[in-house]
Amino acid sequence: MHLAKAMATSGLGVIAALAVGGRFGPGPKHKRTTAWYASLRKPGFTPPGPAYGLAWTVLGGLLIYSGTRLLSAPAQPGKREAIALWAANVVGIAVWPAVFFGRKNLPASVVTAGGMTGIAAVAAAAAARIDRNAGVASLPLIGWLAFASVLDGEIWRENRRRR
Repeated sequence: MHLAKAMATSGLGVIAALAVGGRFGPGPKHKRTTAWYASLRKPGFTPPGPAYGLAWTVLGGLLIYSGTRLLSAPAQPGKREAIALWAANVVGIAVWPAVFFGRKNLPASVVTAGGMTGIAAVAAAAAARIDRNAGVASLPLIGWLAFASVLDGEIWRENRRRR
């Protein structure tokens, strides 16, 4: 795929996933969700609200970069699998907020976050076989998702008795 088309395709995919996921998160348009999230007990290592926006801006840019590299790479064995795994990462970005904030299902969100972490690791390895830079650009997502999985698990643990 031509570089410009690859960039547009990966960019639109990531931006769409972030927009879909963002529809469920706390904020001025979601006062009930904001109140629910504020009422949860959270561990001391919970980042401040603005850190999430910053993190996802960087991670989204890296996802666009890695997706562009994969889509524009020459045809080779494993390329389709690497792209499919990259796309699974993008879908996860849209799904997790729907589970955590939309459904308010903490146990399912922990499972979702853990699954996303595993997929991100497999996706990074597959990407690295196609394009080393795409694989390296995928590493921060693994770190963030691993952290988010632990955070998610702690939030569930601290709020298990809530209804």
